[in-house]
Amino acid sequence: MELTNQQRKYLGLELIDSTWERVEISNSMKPEYESGKIILYFEGDIIRKVISIEYSGSYQEETVYLKTLENRTMIASKTGKGKPKKLNAVNLQRCNAEGMYFFYSGYITLANYTTQQTYFSSYFAGLKPMTEEELQAFLRQWMIDTDEAEFERIQAFAAAKRKRCKYREGDFFRFRIDRTHYGYGRILLDVTLLKKSGVKVWDILMGRPLVVSVYHIITENPAVDIQELGKLKSCPSQFIMDNRFFYGEYEIIGNAPLPEKVDYPIMYGQSISGTDRNKIIFQMGRCYKEISLEENNLIGKIDFKNHGMNCALHIYNRNVLEACIKEDSNGPYWEEQKGGCTHDIRNPKYKNELAKVMEQMGIVAEYDYK
Repeated sequence: MELTNQQRKYLGLELIDSTWERVEISNSMKPEYESGKIILYFEGDIIRKVISIEYSGSYQEETVYLKTLENRTMIASKTGKGKPKKLNAVNLQRCNAEGMYFFYSGYITLANYTTQQTYFSSYFAGLKPMTEEELQAFLRQWMIDTDEAEFERIQAFAAAKRKRCKYREGDFFRFRIDRTHYGYGRILLDVTLLKKSGVKVWDILMGRPLVVSVYHIITENPAVDIQELGKLKSCPSQFIMDNRFFYGEYEIIGNAPLPEKVDYPIMYGQSISGTDRNKIIFQMGRCYKEISLEENNLIGKIDFKNHGMNCALHIYNRNVLEACIKEDSNGPYWEEQKGGCTHDIRNPKYKNELAKVMEQMGIVAEYDYK
């Protein structure tokens, strides 16, 4: 399998020039284990395109600009100051690609290395894994569905420069679900700013964590009024790294004061500090409490620290959000049992444990996470 220039055109990928030379190398450092192949396209001694094909069926195509030396056996240092590296699969993986890339491994990802943004994810769009034959049918339909306006959007996305965007608590944001549908959410808390303000936090989260929630809405309208969004039910809030906000993939569309009652994730468990493990810690938004482990018992049989996170939304794909909307409930979200749901004490199946934790911490609060 290899994409055609016609397909590349509609995916925003750089086209292969007829003058470029196609060279294949092994995708494995071990001669006795042939895992696939790498296709390189050379413009003179410069590598312009790298295509990695695994025997497992995965395919990745990306654009590079790598100067080679010694009859194309070495990769030159980008700055000219470092030592050249041998041209092989491992060293190619260490080189920075640029612009659009396409990845297929049952699911499709079309994204931009330069901007750190994703244009389309078939998994997030709720599509099933595709065979290579189904992929070709999908690409044919993709080209048919790409009208002039959509083609221009893809080309603009491919040519875009990296952005660094600002965000703040109370911001409403929009994200792309597929080519024509959008979802919406809200930033509820900036944990890093909370810590800088002097408020005590359980500092066991990676990166720059935010608390966000996703509204029960899937729409073709890219300009839903924030007042209307505020009336909608939301999926349970989650911790998320700020990457997709910082680079502008999740677009800020407005801001308003947060309501008095906000759904925050709950973190509960034994301290992981190597010098101070003899305590139980509880965190819910701006509420931080700790009690002695010697005088109290941990509640529950599993770990409720709930501190695992990445830069993805916990709704995972359109199907989960669609089911929540249809049932007017977050039941499908909790049933997915991913993204920390099994360690989230707000999960309705931990209702008894949650009540005991609230009592143990002396918190009087209304909570209903159905």
